[in-house]
Amino acid sequence: MARYLNGATIMTTPTPRSLEIAKEAGFDGIEARAERLLEDADELRQTSRAVRAGNIWSLNGVRITLLPDGSLDRDQLSADLDPRLEACRAIGAQALLAVPPRLGGVDEATARAGVREGLELARDRAGEAGVSVAFEFLGFFDCPIRTPAAAARTVDGLEGVNLVLDSCHWHASGSASLDRFPVDRLAMVHLNDAPPKPPPEVEDADRLLPGLGVIRLSALIEALRGRGYRGPWSLETFNPEYWAENPSLVAQRGGVALDALPLQES
Repeated sequence: MARYLNGATIMTTPTPRSLEIAKEAGFDGIEARAERLLEDADELRQTSRAVRAGNIWSLNGVRITLLPDGSLDRDQLSADLDPRLEACRAIGAQALLAVPPRLGGVDEATARAGVREGLELARDRAGEAGVSVAFEFLGFFDCPIRTPAAAARTVDGLEGVNLVLDSCHWHASGSASLDRFPVDRLAMVHLNDAPPKPPPEVEDADRLLPGLGVIRLSALIEALRGRGYRGPWSLETFNPEYWAENPSLVAQRGGVALDALPLQES
């Protein structure tokens, strides 16, 4: 059962140090953040030198940018892919995580074709670099692909694109049943918690370490395990309060929080 530390949990920590912290806290590796590596060429070089095979599961990530009418902004996506795939090659990331846009006023049916086209482009370009693509729906109120069912419809028949499920986005979108979600295409699960506020109002900065909020994490994990999922799992919060704390202690507390969840058979 592999466990990763997503860089968003300790976002203000340089990526090479995040690798060290993850190892010290018992994680198998990290999910690296594009926000850090694309803004600092020196950090990218240092990460490339520090990384070992299997240390980095993914680079998070690339947004499938749509125009106001819901069609794909192909030029923007192509421009975004170039540096991200170069970073994936440099750090040995196995996957590039792709997300839909936040685009109020555009419904799922309108956005789906554009997102699918974008995922096809990302898949083909990433494949040339030896990198897989994993698509994560966003449960935010203004995202047109915001539920497990919408994600399933978006990738239906789209070969070579895996899925990522995030507990906070699942919660924010209404905690719907996963009975029709293609768990066999699930490449990663992000784990986190959320405060007791209306789910549609939850934002990234609200995220908490597992066990400190109201998300039914055990029920979610057991539903996934009942469908055959056995990991990997990743600890991902975006809470600025954690960024101001000692990152080693945050990672250690996060590891303990994951230990309390039913991630594997007893």
